[in-house]
Amino acid sequence: MTIKGMRLPMLMAWLATLTFVATALGALPPGSIEKLKAGAQEKLKIKILEVAQTGKGPKLKVTFTAEVLEVERSATGLRPGGKITIQSYHWTKAYAGPPNPPILAQGWIGTAYLNKAKGTPPGSGKTYSLAAYGDSFEKSQ
Repeated sequence: MTIKGMRLPMLMAWLATLTFVATALGALPPGSIEKLKAGAQEKLKIKILEVAQTGKGPKLKVTFTAEVLEVERSATGLRPGGKITIQSYHWTKAYAGPPNPPILAQGWIGTAYLNKAKGTPPGSGKTYSLAAYGDSFEKSQ
């Protein structure tokens, strides 16, 4: 085979390798999600009351309003019956990176691993962000 005849197969092999490496680098190392969950400030059983989506393009901003049903741990003093806001996001197109957070439906009940949202002014209410990317929510059985 000539050098000219090898250009396309070599280019295809190079692109495939590059794609694999980019995808692998975007994933989290083994055990990372469990560490993030264990380090979450809040581990709560919640019920989603409202869902709001904003934005266009590949990444949506998603805001959940939730009721706290049970508290396993809370660094910010949450108690059952309290209402919280959860700032999330959702990729509408494929991407390389940690798990994509789901868009939870109104009425969803499950465990949430959360941290106090950065930049939340004191006294502005209870606003939280995801502690473990798309694995921050576990549906109750």
